[in-house]
Amino acid sequence: MYAREVNGQTLSFGVSGMLWRDNLIMYDRQSDSWWSQADGKAIRGPRRGTQLVQMPSDLMPFAEWRALYPGTLVLSSGTRAERDRYQTYHESRDIGVTGRTRSAGALDGKARVVGFRLGERAFAVELARLAMPRMLQADAAGTPVVVALSPDGGTARVFIAEEHRFSASPTSSGGRLELRDAASASTWDAFSGTAISGPLSGARLKQVPAHMSYWFSWHSFFPNTRVLGASSK
Repeated sequence: MYAREVNGQTLSFGVSGMLWRDNLIMYDRQSDSWWSQADGKAIRGPRRGTQLVQMPSDLMPFAEWRALYPGTLVLSSGTRAERDRYQTYHESRDIGVTGRTRSAGALDGKARVVGFRLGERAFAVELARLAMPRMLQADAAGTPVVVALSPDGGTARVFIAEEHRFSASPTSSGGRLELRDAASASTWDAFSGTAISGPLSGARLKQVPAHMSYWFSWHSFFPNTRVLGASSK
């Protein structure tokens, strides 16, 4: 998800019907420039080279989102629950629109990853790597981060860990992962990044905008990605 304001002007976007590196291309109605969905950068037109500001977002069932944020305002009331039209693709070995089955990089092409950027550096964590203990604390080129799996295991969030030293708490319950911070003796709700007890109760970690993707797609835009906590291909 990206902020639509560019140089003080709010842009309106549509779907071009084009693909670039197996990824959707958007266009803005104000200048007819083309924009890459994967990295939020204009690739053609008057705004070529302009970068949209990425915002934190999640891909999860609405029931789970509503449990976290019961006051949510739904922007589209006309959306109907339908089967996933891409289910066959998700379950296959095919990659992109060409149907190839191999890709470059450290992971299997259809591995699901949470990708994020810090400055000019790109990082990714394989979702399967988070299955147990549902979190990963790592060094991202000098920046400590903690990656937490959602309650349903379908997505993950990335936070700046600062000086905290996290471990999964054995008292976690109800599908919610709690983290114990050895540095402050505080307990944190992992997915919201909020301290829920202890000396730091009420404090919040800074969330890093991240992108759920298949590895082949993320790697095609960020080939120098460092994979955190990776197992070999």
